[in-house]
Amino acid sequence: MTDNSDRILLTVRPRKIAIYAGIGAVVVMAVMVVVALQLKSADTGVYFRTADVVSMIILGLLFAAGMMLVARPRLRVTPRGARVRNIIGEKEIEWALIHRIAFPEGAQWPNLELADDEAASVMAIQAMDKGRALAALQEFRRLHAQYGPPPPVISDAAKARMALKEDQNRPLGRLEKIDLERAVQDESDKPRRFGRAR
Repeated sequence: MTDNSDRILLTVRPRKIAIYAGIGAVVVMAVMVVVALQLKSADTGVYFRTADVVSMIILGLLFAAGMMLVARPRLRVTPRGARVRNIIGEKEIEWALIHRIAFPEGAQWPNLELADDEAASVMAIQAMDKGRALAALQEFRRLHAQYGPPPPVISDAAKARMALKEDQNRPLGRLEKIDLERAVQDESDKPRRFGRAR
């Protein structure tokens, strides 16, 4: 029997930013090479050696490589969770820790909302990719519904505590409001998600 837990279900990379970064890297590299070669032959009163020319070309390579880092982000989804690689670093997040993927209005990329009010940026899905980004977001949400944890069940004790807090005539704190909104949202989503196979 084969283990399908590492099977890649979805891979997303940014497209437009990678194209722009590639064009920018080529332009920077070309400019640095031309400048380096011109300085060696130019009559400026300063003597440039071959080592100076090579140094400028290497500097151009470093600038170009730095620009290409923005094309590095990648999202890979497996039955175990999501592997998120941004410009620097990569981490694997299990489905049990992912509450949802949120793409706030005006944001350049979405965030994975995790347990304990943490978040992880997903730079592989870029707003500038428009329809492609929307399709990736919808597919991730479909996979989350299939492999993610079931929605939390509000116990009778928790409902009683929430009712008690409402009766105390005090304003709820920010985290209490978020918890209450999520509980209400999860309750309304339960009939829709109840019949789905896990």
